[in-house]
Amino acid sequence: MDRIECMRAFIEAVRAESFAGAARTLDVPRSKISKLVKDLEQSLGVKLLMRTTRSLHLTEAGTAFYEDAQEVLAALEEAEERARGTLGIRGIVRCNVPVSFGMRVLAGLVPRFLERYPDIELQVSLTDHLIDPVRGGFDVTIRIADLADSSFAARRIMPAPRSLVASPAYLAQRGTPQAPDDLADHAFINYGCLQSGITIQLTRGKEVRRVRTRGPVMADNGDFLVQMADAGLGIALVPDFIAADAITAGTLVRVLEDWSAPPIAVHALFQQTRSMSLRLRRFIDFLVEELGEELGEDCDDPAISS
Repeated sequence: MDRIECMRAFIEAVRAESFAGAARTLDVPRSKISKLVKDLEQSLGVKLLMRTTRSLHLTEAGTAFYEDAQEVLAALEEAEERARGTLGIRGIVRCNVPVSFGMRVLAGLVPRFLERYPDIELQVSLTDHLIDPVRGGFDVTIRIADLADSSFAARRIMPAPRSLVASPAYLAQRGTPQAPDDLADHAFINYGCLQSGITIQLTRGKEVRRVRTRGPVMADNGDFLVQMADAGLGIALVPDFIAADAITAGTLVRVLEDWSAPPIAVHALFQQTRSMSLRLRRFIDFLVEELGEELGEDCDDPAISS
């Protein structure tokens, strides 16, 4: 039994959530994936996957082995990369990225990255759902948040300051808030979903205000919030990199400019392992180089769990 081949088949089956998907990725018959996983389970003496007619699910032992197996293959791939030396850095980097960041920021950087590293293949998944990088099968997940409570290694890429914005037409109709408490009487377009209202915090020097906000619509995408604010539906708190074009065009204006929302930043989240693949390290280094100052070494700030 080729243990590495079995581990690779198992990992791809978990990522694809099916033997058929793993077979397509590895370009082998489905029956071979099934046999490789079965051989691996027999060798280990434990059940790694629970199979149904429609999907696969990790057992408790399978979850632990999946994380360890990914680390083993990553170390093997890094050893191969180092052995190649002058042949360059190659392989696949699987990344999960918020939609607005992917379209507005990452899309403009990808051509330059691939020009520098032509043997790397980027597989980019755009979604605003919080995804566990390990279970999702991603090498890195980009998230815009405060990572005070996380469980993965994280590296800060760039700050993401936010502004309160509204359309001139909305403000002409409803008035311009003069203090944070005024927001309670305004329509607010909140980030999130499945909530009846959100409390936001604003600071000015040592002053801190918390306001419960409500409005006609909520969404989990910043560009959607900007469009709703542009349509005059209310006030939104959004990252500046998303609202900048509308502010420049004058279709949105900032309100309460002397008050600030708690700082958040763009982070790269990845599994903490003894060795990170060179291609992943180069990708994260590139993002830091292009987008912001480096504020410290890689840390064990955990990632957001889904």
